[in-house]
Amino acid sequence: MESSIKKVHTVICPVCGSRGIDPFLSCKDYLTTQEVFEINKCNGCGFAFTQDFPVENEIGKYYEAPEYISHSDTNRGIINSLYHLARKIALKSKSKLVTKYAGSKKGMLLDIGSGTGYFLNRMKELKWIVTGIEKSASARKYAKQKFGIDCQDSEYLYEIPCQTKDVITMWHVLEHLEHLNSVLDYLQKILKDDGTLVIALPNKESFDARYYKEYWAAYDVPRHLWHFSSSDFQRIANRHQFEILEIKPMYFDAFYISMLSEKNMGHSFASLRGLIRGGIYFLRTLRNKNGSSSLIYILKKKITNTK
Repeated sequence: MESSIKKVHTVICPVCGSRGIDPFLSCKDYLTTQEVFEINKCNGCGFAFTQDFPVENEIGKYYEAPEYISHSDTNRGIINSLYHLARKIALKSKSKLVTKYAGSKKGMLLDIGSGTGYFLNRMKELKWIVTGIEKSASARKYAKQKFGIDCQDSEYLYEIPCQTKDVITMWHVLEHLEHLNSVLDYLQKILKDDGTLVIALPNKESFDARYYKEYWAAYDVPRHLWHFSSSDFQRIANRHQFEILEIKPMYFDAFYISMLSEKNMGHSFASLRGLIRGGIYFLRTLRNKNGSSSLIYILKKKITNTK
């Protein structure tokens, strides 16, 4: 990558506003460039973030890899094949979760970071009126060709009228977005007062994150800008007037992330080793959901009584 790429240097913690920032980890971009990026941590609240990441209009170069499955939908190799299997299972659980917490079997749903459109298509089949936002032109094209769904570019988010969405979903997306606080502010505006926000994020305090450290695949620098624990997310949700109703584990993520992490470490039989270690973390998560590789947060707006 060219050294002239503009980068974002964070001096104030976006969660608590502290200026006390310390080095945390040095992580490599295993997907595209092999560059090393620093992850810093706030010494006030513990939130972590990728330091000096490329600006939004230039970071697209770091997504240009056939292995980036949410954009390419590749099923090449055992890891991606297992991803597809897990996704089939996850689509059912995601749609059930949305229906349960929305309190309705249909409505207006916005999926931000809709990728190749599988989740949107599932919800459309269930009679929801769906809108997708996806930055990748190739992923939008795929969703149109495969499912007949017209997804919108990123800027469409700011064209959506206030209080028009019953449900907003972000499945492993918020960690990619440069303007973290302004996006959350706008979600607060476009969600109906009784609407439901569902956000899935990697968990930097997970069993697998603690084990793999700088090799943990869910750090995924520089594509992942922000690195949350459940307490980090609780703070930023409160800041934007959201209440967390429930936190649910994504049980199967441990398998996929462990397999990729073993590959990052350069181990022989990485897929097998990752499956075994992912199985261990899966069993541990059954007893302690806070150790899950990824967590789903179900949120509602805090409604201020003005009377």
